[in-house]
Amino acid sequence: MPSNTAAKTSAKNAYIVQLVESSDLSADQRVAAELRFRMALEFALGGPDYVLPSLQAYMLAQALNEPSEDDEVDDSTDTETDDEDGGTQQMITLWEKAESDAIQAALKPLGKLMAEARFEIVPVKT
Repeated sequence: MPSNTAAKTSAKNAYIVQLVESSDLSADQRVAAELRFRMALEFALGGPDYVLPSLQAYMLAQALNEPSEDDEVDDSTDTETDDEDGGTQQMITLWEKAESDAIQAALKPLGKLMAEARFEIVPVKT
């Protein structure tokens, strides 16, 4: 059985979850953790078709939230409204909470300290 699990999503939003930096786990433990992560993440975000779009929105929100060199030079010209900035922060918060809860759901049953372990979400090219 492969160590990565594909979600049952539309072809457009198909992805694989991979647990990396977890060499002390058996293949069965890794597959089970990947499945728990995926299920918890999909539950938090509203289903499998929302994982990749949410991840992309999170990454965009993170990029937009980083101060640019122009922002550091002139803070007097704030072009974003409070509503836009709030939406960006909400997207960041939504993803980070969903991911954190999914990591906890995936790793807690293992009963091991897995500080180096992390999950990667890889889009499946169709």
